[in-house]
Amino acid sequence: MTHQEIQQLENWLASPMFSGKAMPLDRLQGFLAAVVSSPDIILPSVWMPEVLGCAPTYDSMEQAQAFMDLLMRFYNEVASTLPDKKPLKLILKPKVSGEPDMDYQSWCEGYISGWSLSKEEWLRPGNEPLKKLTFPILFLSGAFREAAEFSGQKYIPDADDLKVQQDCVAMLPQAVTGIYNFWLTKRRLAPSPARRETPKVGRNELCPCGSGKKFKQCCGANRIVH
Repeated sequence: MTHQEIQQLENWLASPMFSGKAMPLDRLQGFLAAVVSSPDIILPSVWMPEVLGCAPTYDSMEQAQAFMDLLMRFYNEVASTLPDKKPLKLILKPKVSGEPDMDYQSWCEGYISGWSLSKEEWLRPGNEPLKKLTFPILFLSGAFREAAEFSGQKYIPDADDLKVQQDCVAMLPQAVTGIYNFWLTKRRLAPSPARRETPKVGRNELCPCGSGKKFKQCCGANRIVH
């Protein structure tokens, strides 16, 4: 996708047609990185409502189709980068406009939201390598600080917090790739293919993404999506 196309997608997500409920672009990228990495297939009909947050009020069917095309292309760009073992170029926003510090929390919160759609328990006993890989994401999301505050426990000193943040920022891109490869290996070693939990969508049936178009003319036109 070109810079202009990504900017257009970002502008639409922030537009009044989503009533302020759609994910911002940085959170969306984190969310989709987890969806793509998931050990089970998460269809657009499942993850798309999480992204949009509401039923959008499009000005026209042409606008709806243009938006959906950009969103699915953005998904496919994430989906094609991780299998190539390339570190994902993270889309981040400044914590404060004009300042150099980037807001990793929003991106990581999006990732956690994406992995929560999986039917697999990611952090179950025995998944120690995965726990190490998810640590930077959980830390930068603020999950550990929030847990300490909720339980009334003392959090780590500010100096230590800053040092761990810096380490996690450095590890994050490789951790995202590592999580994808962790689940890819698990899928390859699985004794049998996963059982389909949802009925197969016929090519002439309405697309489950809600566009109103036939599946073959919408998400079914690109194999990466399904």
